Amino acid sequence: MAFDVALPAAPAERPLARALTARVGLSLIVGASFLARAVAAAAHPVPRYFPDEYLYTAMARALAAGHAPSVRGQAAHFPALLAPLLAAPWQALAGPEGAYRLTQLENALLMSLAAVPVYLLARRLALAKGWALACAAFAVLVPDLVFAGYTLADPVAYPFVLGAVYAGVVAVETASRRSQLSFLLLAALAAFARVQYVVLPLAYLVAAAAVDRRRVVRTQRLPLVLYGLGAAGAAALGAHRILGYYSHVSRFHVGGSVLRWMAVDLFLLGLAAGVVLVPGAVVALARPRGRCESGFAALTAVFGGGLLVEAALYAANGSDRFQERYLFSLLPLVPVAFGLYLKHGRPARLPVAALALTLLVLSARVPLSGYAAAAGKTDSPFLTAVFRLEHALGTANGALVVAALAALGALAAIAVSRRGGGGAAIAATLAFAAVASAGAVASDVSNARDVRDTYLPRNPSWVDAAHVGPVTLVQTVGSPPDRAIEQLYWNRSVTREVRLGDALPTDVYAAPKLRVSRDGTLPGVGAALLFQGYAAAVRFQNATLRAAAGSFSLWTADGAPRLSLLEQGRYFDGWLARSGRLSLWPDASGRTAGRLRFTLSLPPNGRPVSVRFGKMSYRVLPGRATAVTYTIDTRGPWSLAFSARRGRWLADLRAVSVRSTLPTFERFDAPQARATLAA
Repeated sequence: MAFDVALPAAPAERPLARALTARVGLSLIVGASFLARAVAAAAHPVPRYFPDEYLYTAMARALAAGHAPSVRGQAAHFPALLAPLLAAPWQALAGPEGAYRLTQLENALLMSLAAVPVYLLARRLALAKGWALACAAFAVLVPDLVFAGYTLADPVAYPFVLGAVYAGVVAVETASRRSQLSFLLLAALAAFARVQYVVLPLAYLVAAAAVDRRRVVRTQRLPLVLYGLGAAGAAALGAHRILGYYSHVSRFHVGGSVLRWMAVDLFLLGLAAGVVLVPGAVVALARPRGRCESGFAALTAVFGGGLLVEAALYAANGSDRFQERYLFSLLPLVPVAFGLYLKHGRPARLPVAALALTLLVLSARVPLSGYAAAAGKTDSPFLTAVFRLEHALGTANGALVVAALAALGALAAIAVSRRGGGGAAIAATLAFAAVASAGAVASDVSNARDVRDTYLPRNPSWVDAAHVGPVTLVQTVGSPPDRAIEQLYWNRSVTREVRLGDALPTDVYAAPKLRVSRDGTLPGVGAALLFQGYAAAVRFQNATLRAAAGSFSLWTADGAPRLSLLEQGRYFDGWLARSGRLSLWPDASGRTAGRLRFTLSLPPNGRPVSVRFGKMSYRVLPGRATAVTYTIDTRGPWSLAFSARRGRWLADLRAVSVRSTLPTFERFDAPQARATLAA
């Protein structure tokens, strides 16, 4: 009897067991991703995405101090503040190093949690649990999760934007107030993290209209009312006030290059997705079945189209490269759509074959080496992985391997449409994503360590460690802003930035131009300054050198700092640029009197170079030293321009002329000056 009673219990336990297995699987995916990304982030020692990482961190520091968002004291009219808000507690609790590491861990967790909405979306579309878990795994295997190690907004926005897509599909299907409010909240959080995701509400509205048609006003009354209130508020405030930092987008040029970049982005995004799933996914989006699938297809199409337009506009207006940062949130939707294609019985074989062959031809005719070269890979972890492969195998061989993989993926897409094998296709895609992600991480770790070794001393917070109070950064002509950004990032005591001459600012925030007084005083700088000596040499009359690191020197003065000597155009390693200026300033008596000395030289190899200092020309021979001396006695400041018509290019692409020792200026007192001039 007991045996008979126990029999019916077995079928009832299977759904529960399957549900528990799915939850365990999803938890393992999230946990494994978090662990892997945390380890990768630990190997990423310093920021290298300039200036974005510094700007988010500066705003987080201001918020942690209880102030409004600001950068070096200037109010930051920045609409995407979620990332600084989430990082602010770490800035309040820890120093720069600790806050950096805690933010990385937070980002690793947030990006790993993106697996959850992708899994829920796949299940909502009636895909099998195993397939939904595969989709969730793909969401955390894409190379773009390398951003978990960066202090950017992308890791924060990633789970919210995918959560908004899932909530949007549910809200379109059910039209319940709870689901609609869930979508609006998640979409608002996604846009609050990354402004680009402001396209989500529009995508939802189009999806709802596509599903409900004339009934959309009734079924979507709540979102429409809230949209109207938001639009009225935006109109009252004005686009400039709302967009703030991003207000320049209104001046973007729209032309044929935008369409070209949209095509390029679509092609490269298809390669980043692994090719094999892409044709079937496109067909599934073009031929949805039922209310839920129609909502998903319309939402994905409009959302993806909006992101493509944004990325293409950005690339066509000065950032001439693949904007994968704008687009990678679309990648997890590809296996979900492909799952629908398999569920429908693999229809439309001819369109699938046409799309696959198009990708095959393009991958054969358009080598990725051109896009992965130089700065072209800056915003693309996928292209970074391609570059890593090309570096290991050689550019030609690496490009050939990528083209061959794309061709195999395209042929596999055709085979799957005719013979099946969806499981093998998703397994190959997961393997491809894992390998590409490993390549992106390896390249990122190598580059970040190079930045650490090149830009920073052993203690990156060396300025803070000097305990000299608030410090002003002095940027000089010819100095790369990224070196200064690292100092600003790691040293909270560097609270201001000024520019000598036409020096480049580190970002768009407070960096006023500094006008040197006739007596050499740097007005408004303060008693402590951090001088950028990458392409300039300096000496002060009343300042003491407290510390130095790389091309930076930390000085403290008794009162306002007063320059004694400044040579603009002399690099940190002694090379002179093709042009520059050497300037001297008077002492307390108002006179600039003394003897200026320096020595010019060239390495033994190479050709002679003639360099002109003022009216004098010096022919510098390879392997020989040329001593230069000037005796000066004048009132007020004195300067001497130098130039050379020829020289050489160094490996780091600096155009240089000759080497020069650091100029020394021996000042004369009044009797000594008269005696020297008389002699």
